[in-house]
Amino acid sequence: MKEHRFLTPGVPLPVDRFTHFKWDYFSIGFNLVAIADYDTFSQDADSIKQAGEQRDQWDDRSVRFMLSGAIGPESYRVHYFASYEWNGFDAPQNKKKSWDFSDLTLTFPAGKLGAITVGRTKEPFVYEMVGDATFLQQQERVLNPFFTPRNVGISLSNHAFNKRMTFSAGWFNDWWVHGLKFSGTSNHFASRLTELVSTNKAGSRYLHLAASGRYVGAANGVVRLEGRPESAVASYYVDTGNIPAVNQKEVGLEGLWTHDAYQITTEYVRSWVNASRVANPSFDGFYIIGSWVITGEHRPYDRNVGYARRVIPQHRLGAFELTARYSRLDLDDKSIHGGLLDKGTLGVNWYVNRFWKLGVDGGIVNLDRANLNGQTSMVQARIQFFY
Repeated sequence: MKEHRFLTPGVPLPVDRFTHFKWDYFSIGFNLVAIADYDTFSQDADSIKQAGEQRDQWDDRSVRFMLSGAIGPESYRVHYFASYEWNGFDAPQNKKKSWDFSDLTLTFPAGKLGAITVGRTKEPFVYEMVGDATFLQQQERVLNPFFTPRNVGISLSNHAFNKRMTFSAGWFNDWWVHGLKFSGTSNHFASRLTELVSTNKAGSRYLHLAASGRYVGAANGVVRLEGRPESAVASYYVDTGNIPAVNQKEVGLEGLWTHDAYQITTEYVRSWVNASRVANPSFDGFYIIGSWVITGEHRPYDRNVGYARRVIPQHRLGAFELTARYSRLDLDDKSIHGGLLDKGTLGVNWYVNRFWKLGVDGGIVNLDRANLNGQTSMVQARIQFFY
């Protein structure tokens, strides 16, 4: 692999010799991701009444140490992946441990069926979540009310037609990890089907379409959806509260179009809650984002998992990207008044070299909730290291 000479220092390629090792029956590699944000807010009076006053602050978003590799002969190789993460200063308000395993999996070959993964991992639902945050055009996800970041379970994945189609499905429930009774926890069933509809030989022009489905059982007889305005430190702007329910069913649709340096990503999720006491409400959310890498690079498509990877800069000064995004969360229906959130965002990303990224997003949030129409102006700056 040729090492590009960048104006700013990165990590020399020879470092790979000290972080990645491979033998006949065992391999191991070390990787690291570190993300830090600074979020600022400006609210009108209605917004403060709706969500409380938001505080400008630094957020040590994540520091993640990862080990991956394989065990066994070439004829039957079991892959493993472990990531241990510091969740930053926002861990208490996000109800997370400061240090915890975000991923801990073993993947076993299953012949023509594909591969079976067991352990703590992502559910195959919502493009924003299936892909890594470091690969996205935007800084933060918005469809959080409709997915669980990590869960414990078992899933089957496979691909077909020269990896132009992928399929994954699984069952998830982490009751035993937390020492809970199975009867009071939520069973999750999730699946995702992707298709690379068209692509060119260089892989710089492609169209990806996908559909996914998810069933979520009620935990202790309630379902709750809540979401932030694309910030890990902001309050929950939309929140249904506890809904007495049996389950919820979700469907997701996603599209990804890339034409060299231009990319459009869009996604829509709808959730139907089986809650007869409140007339079975339904909620939805979507976003559309367009980006232009003005230095000409593109995001390569990963056929193994059905999503786009990160921009790899090819110029001495790195790669520069402009983004524009619109998103909406609608958690209002029937007698449930969780709120209607709209946000428009403009951003710029600088991929300094293969490892460092600097980004800034600025946006306006409009929230219709509690018979008020509040507005929040937000700016989020991010520094990110990926090795």
